[in-house]
Amino acid sequence: MKSIKTLISIWLLVLTAQANAQQHNMPGMNMSGKQAPMAKKPLPYAKGKNKKSTSKQKTDKAMKSMGHTKSLNMQHFGGGRSKAESNRVKPMSDHDMMDTDMAMPDHPMKGMDMNHPEKSSEMNMQSMQARPGDTIKSTSSSLNDHLIHVGKRVTYDLYINDTVAAYAGKKVKALAINGQIPGPVLRFTEGDTAVIRVHNLRKKETSIHWHGLLVPNKYDGVPYISTVPIAAGTTYTNIIPLHQTGTYWYHTHTELDEQAGLYGPIVIEPQAEKDQVKEQVLMLSDWTNYQPKEVLRMLKRGTDWFSIQKGSVLSYGGAFAQGYLGDRLKLDWMRMPAMDLLDVKYDRFLVNGKTDQQLTQFGPGQTVKLRIINGSASSYFWLNFAGGPMTVVAADGLNVKPVTVDKILIGTAETYDVLIKIPSTGKYEFRATYQDISGKVSAWLGAGKEVKATDIPKVNYYKFAHTFNRMMTQMKMPMNRVPNAKVKNDGLSFSTSDVPMSMKGMDMKGMNKDTQPGAKMPQMEMKTKADTGMSMQNHQGMNMAKNESSKSGMDDMQMGGMNMKGMSMNMPDDGRGTPMGPGGSLLLGLGGDGKILSYDQLEANSTTAFDGRHTVRTYHLYLTGSMIRYTWLINNKALSEADRLLIRKGEIVRFVFHNTTMMEHPMHLHGHFFRVLNNKGTSSPLKHTVSIEPMQVQTIEFLADDSHDWFFHCHTLYHMMSGMARVVRYEDNPSNTEVAKYQPRNPVINDDRQFYTWFQASFHSQTSIGSLFISNTRYEFNANYRFSYDGRYEIDPRFQRYLDNGQYFAAYVGAEFEKNEKGGRFIKDGSNVAVVGLRYLLPMFIQTDARISHKGRLRFTVSREDIPLTSRLYLGASYNTDSEWQADTRYVLSKFFALSASYDNQYGFGGGITILY
Repeated sequence: MKSIKTLISIWLLVLTAQANAQQHNMPGMNMSGKQAPMAKKPLPYAKGKNKKSTSKQKTDKAMKSMGHTKSLNMQHFGGGRSKAESNRVKPMSDHDMMDTDMAMPDHPMKGMDMNHPEKSSEMNMQSMQARPGDTIKSTSSSLNDHLIHVGKRVTYDLYINDTVAAYAGKKVKALAINGQIPGPVLRFTEGDTAVIRVHNLRKKETSIHWHGLLVPNKYDGVPYISTVPIAAGTTYTNIIPLHQTGTYWYHTHTELDEQAGLYGPIVIEPQAEKDQVKEQVLMLSDWTNYQPKEVLRMLKRGTDWFSIQKGSVLSYGGAFAQGYLGDRLKLDWMRMPAMDLLDVKYDRFLVNGKTDQQLTQFGPGQTVKLRIINGSASSYFWLNFAGGPMTVVAADGLNVKPVTVDKILIGTAETYDVLIKIPSTGKYEFRATYQDISGKVSAWLGAGKEVKATDIPKVNYYKFAHTFNRMMTQMKMPMNRVPNAKVKNDGLSFSTSDVPMSMKGMDMKGMNKDTQPGAKMPQMEMKTKADTGMSMQNHQGMNMAKNESSKSGMDDMQMGGMNMKGMSMNMPDDGRGTPMGPGGSLLLGLGGDGKILSYDQLEANSTTAFDGRHTVRTYHLYLTGSMIRYTWLINNKALSEADRLLIRKGEIVRFVFHNTTMMEHPMHLHGHFFRVLNNKGTSSPLKHTVSIEPMQVQTIEFLADDSHDWFFHCHTLYHMMSGMARVVRYEDNPSNTEVAKYQPRNPVINDDRQFYTWFQASFHSQTSIGSLFISNTRYEFNANYRFSYDGRYEIDPRFQRYLDNGQYFAAYVGAEFEKNEKGGRFIKDGSNVAVVGLRYLLPMFIQTDARISHKGRLRFTVSREDIPLTSRLYLGASYNTDSEWQADTRYVLSKFFALSASYDNQYGFGGGITILY
């Protein structure tokens, strides 16, 4: 009997060893992940496989059909289980992608009481108990919080190709994965090994990043930084052991291609007993009829066309009519463009690739788990459900203690899992509203009479600007820039830590975690277990005595680097601005009535603190830039100008974000989860993307437990491409061997150095006036001209470099070609001189220009352009020391055309049309 038991024990040990070997070595599998040339007859994108394709003939037929597909009716393409109606290509549905049926049973969640959702966390923790044979660490709420066993090898084939889509009444060039937008849902169970073959059928290189997944560095999907780009006509195989659960997504990291359609959902189920609840993936995205590069060019140009379309122009006339002229002038005095929430006016918003989705499979009384993914390029959405509140159970893929709310503001690239309960009768709207209320998209659950969700209040931008100005009066943070001395070495400091940050052991007596908007924070005495001597009174400056005994690093952090003097939560409501949201949030206050989710409400199911003593490496990262020139920076530097953020394995790394800009920035770190330090102490939640509000400070921290280079960036696509990104490098183990050859001349790192072109040409009855710009982050070529019809002209070309952090000050070299006599020959009869000069933008957007010619002649010019009298009527004027002055006005008709008139003391008065590009 003993020998039988011994043999069984040995057999179990051998099986466990083999399973671990398969998990890490994958016998028979090409582990290199390198590109392979596309076969003449590659695999079809018919069904995802746990087993091999069955028919070469089917393969040939599918690829022949795919290869000839150029135009798709994208209205019929869904991200979930919907079927395509195209006769040419049948995109994969949710069921097609895997041989196993992932549909959940049609009854409420086992053990879930929607009246007491907090019980679900107890259920989840019980289901995570280790079982015999579970030896691999996996993550569901905190890092490595449970053990699992080796799962299956699950294979997908993704085919990337060009297509044409017509979501908004116009056929435009787009990109698709397996013939659909978004790409198919990739479903796995933790412990599986994902084998994902990406086939590039385009004539240009591409890439796929697995957003939120903890992957081997070479499969992270950022071309040239971590992964080799997938060249045209080649296949790249990703082999990813999955040691986590939750809702994630994938997207390209090649130029601006994400905006064109290259994205899709990922779902990783737990191995343990699954929650028996029906679920639905909702992938939100934005759509524009412009090509993505044209969108960025328009933003660089500074055109108001998007604002005109959205009705968000803060004109002088509108400010005067509503009694906010003083606030409008104050913005100009600070050289701040008019307030806006988001940059782009999109033509449509999509949910699972549809402009409206009917989910009739869900019936009355059912509890449904919605896996919500913000897969947009640059959009924030307000989420609310007509049938009642939502219970948040996961953030960025990882479980959190349930929080019941009425509304969620989901940032770009974030994900949330929420539970909703469909009422007994009717069809209920789940609505995603663009943050500035200029568009929305809906999914309808149930059947019967439609019940619409509550409208999010329309934004009054004049009131919003008033509240922002009051915040600026109290805050001590610089606007759009920071002194270089303050960010030397990116504010790097070192300390040691035995205990986590985020208020561990603090006596929070007197503090209400759900402080109401506008309320004054009560006086608090906050003490650590080691008696740090830290105190905070009404947030009027937070001074921390250095803790020599524990060396916890709090002296370096100063409570996350926050200078909380005059924080907005202490600002009383004067009745003229917008209300403040939870925790004094400027933006959450725009959501209207009801309970709104904030980061302070998110709490992991167990501790996320780091055990043991670690070196703490802290970086202070100021989000800066010029909204006038649409350059987005970190610590005054674009990605192409900045050093790597160096870290070492085993350290706790803290990033203290200071947002000095008027925009919200969703900051994403590849390859790691980080703690978002909030008032939950050791249970602060883990996320992969954190949204930083304007003029606010947020601290995150993570344990450096990997190697090589990892991308870190703002996930607003146009901000990232304009420079708001860095590379986080393990200094003892830098670039992996496959991409080392691309350093340091890395195309991705130099993205922000691209030049963009625009011009304006007015054709008036007395003269033709115009200007041409070719510009990038630091350099700009500009040529202004004026031609009369009697032979007189002025041409002033110059090449300049911006010298200061605010990009107000520039030096240039140029020339001046001028002829003031009527008739004669062009150029030869004129005055031609070389010039050097300086330009500086004063408050009120008054542009000054001082130049000297090679003949010693001085000239000084002051001007102001684009004064918005109304939402479409603009005024400009200039004067120089040669006693030349002029004034012009234009009324914008469309993106490209305006009616205009001008007066010049040399050329007289005239009118006509202006072409804008």
